[in-house]
Amino acid sequence: MRRIVIDNQTINHIPILSIYQEGLTKYPLIFFLHGYGANREQALDFGYMLAQKGFYYVSIDCKDHGARISHNNTTKFTHVFPPDSGLDTYVHMHEVIEQTYLDIQVLIAYYKIQSEIDSTRIGISGFSMGGYAAFYIAANNPNIKTLVSIAGKPAFTKAWEDSILSIGTYEQWKDQIQEAAKEIDERTEYMRRLDPFEKLSRFAPKPLLMINGDLDTDSLFTYSLELYKSLLPLYRDHPDNLRIDMPFVNHQFSYEMKRNVCNWLVEHLSD
Repeated sequence: MRRIVIDNQTINHIPILSIYQEGLTKYPLIFFLHGYGANREQALDFGYMLAQKGFYYVSIDCKDHGARISHNNTTKFTHVFPPDSGLDTYVHMHEVIEQTYLDIQVLIAYYKIQSEIDSTRIGISGFSMGGYAAFYIAANNPNIKTLVSIAGKPAFTKAWEDSILSIGTYEQWKDQIQEAAKEIDERTEYMRRLDPFEKLSRFAPKPLLMINGDLDTDSLFTYSLELYKSLLPLYRDHPDNLRIDMPFVNHQFSYEMKRNVCNWLVEHLSD
């Protein structure tokens, strides 16, 4: 096997980490998007697995993460919810997702003119927040040829509304949630604008793998299962291109899960 290269660089102000076998040509390109609070080094072993199989792996520091953490972060929305509820963080996560879509657009344009990259074979993958973002990007960027979401949710509006309903049942937060009706409406409209659920029908019948742990209370599998159900008719002629896995794990991207994703990408994006 050729030497594996691990490289850190910045492309158009986007910090990236790339892993690839030296000297290959026409690599299929795989983007990996990290979870909230992590950085581009989150899945180094996954990148190494893919590089061994001949992929060109790229992971980025998303907005307000890793090398992009700043004391002057700009946000669309102020903090208005009870701090312990996590709702303001959840809204900010979607702002990160929105910017990540723009970042991936920039990087795809960059890699399209790199002769060693096969720009007809581009995949997107991500864990947790990155899984949400992978759904959003694949729904809106036709350059994406395969999608893998791990511990993500494809239904932004429904997940947000469920979070509000759930938080509003807690006695210590009930009054504050009721008083924030206007702010909730504004953020609900923002979620509707981003929501990739309906748009993902346009992704079919390209390869789509969803993995959500059966024990994962952070990213319940029900949202992905609903998407799977809605897409089944669109994959009738390509049933092997649509898959959902619900391993008996919590919120994690385990080594075994990484091997399974790697094998899926080899099957669906290699020559």
